[in-house]
Amino acid sequence: MSAARPMLPTLAAAGLLLGAAFAAASSLTLGFRAFTAEDARRIRVAEVAMPLSPVEIVDAAGQRRTLWNADPATRAWLVTFVYTRCPSACLSLGTELQQLQASVQASGTKGVRFASLSFDRAYDTPVELSKYAKRFRADPALWTVGVPVSDAALGSLLRESGVVVIPDGVGGYAHNAAIHVVTPEGKLVAIFDMERHREALAFASTL
Repeated sequence: MSAARPMLPTLAAAGLLLGAAFAAASSLTLGFRAFTAEDARRIRVAEVAMPLSPVEIVDAAGQRRTLWNADPATRAWLVTFVYTRCPSACLSLGTELQQLQASVQASGTKGVRFASLSFDRAYDTPVELSKYAKRFRADPALWTVGVPVSDAALGSLLRESGVVVIPDGVGGYAHNAAIHVVTPEGKLVAIFDMERHREALAFASTL
């Protein structure tokens, strides 16, 4: 018995440390629901809408316009963040929005619009944006392809939406590849994986 007694404080301390570690892990993973920063971003948005400031962009026609200005004709935006030189995810995102645009046109769904917003301000001029739009047959009445007018506007948009863009060292970028559902007033209310683009449209159609 006497040999066991000195172990009791040690065991108690170990238990406290394990409890603290468990609590910290639970907090960092939102109750063990999120194991990446992207998981956490999506869970937070689903629980509490993320407000986005109105953003001024230049579109594929070279025209300036403001998004999230409470347009009464718009029910929801399906938004992707891209760069036109992207050889992989951005092409998939473009293809998926093209499919959703076709669905909206065929069904006559009103108020759902699309936006492909570039974060590559140095390269994505209206000429390059126009090429991207034409590649995916973007109807400008439904689908806006554009880039924020300034670095400050781009920075605010990325920060507020939680989108992370990291140069990959070979001229491209690593970035979030998802479809973001945004209300006309600029509230980010849901984020869907690329593969769930049909679900994103169905959700947007209920807003």
